[in-house]
Amino acid sequence: MLKHIVMWKLKEGEQKEQNALTVKELLEGLVGKIPELKKAEVGININGSDTAYDVVLYSEFDDEAGLAAYQSHPEHVKVGEFMKEIREKRTVVDYIL
Repeated sequence: MLKHIVMWKLKEGEQKEQNALTVKELLEGLVGKIPELKKAEVGININGSDTAYDVVLYSEFDDEAGLAAYQSHPEHVKVGEFMKEIREKRTVVDYIL
């Protein structure tokens, strides 16, 4: 089982809260559309610290090949294009249990 965790710091502005909600909806909407994506949880930050990120994705795949298929899937690519427009920073970690 491969765990894939991504955190984003979103650009500041009046759309920041709405963008976080949109990201959550888009990412959770990939479950069932991309067979390799076994599980996805998206959280919106409630911590007011300057060091906190705004949105986090926790997802599971069978293996690295499954993650690669997910990352190149057209539905994921569409979400990624939106993310590039609204994010300031991105951090990721992948690990196998």
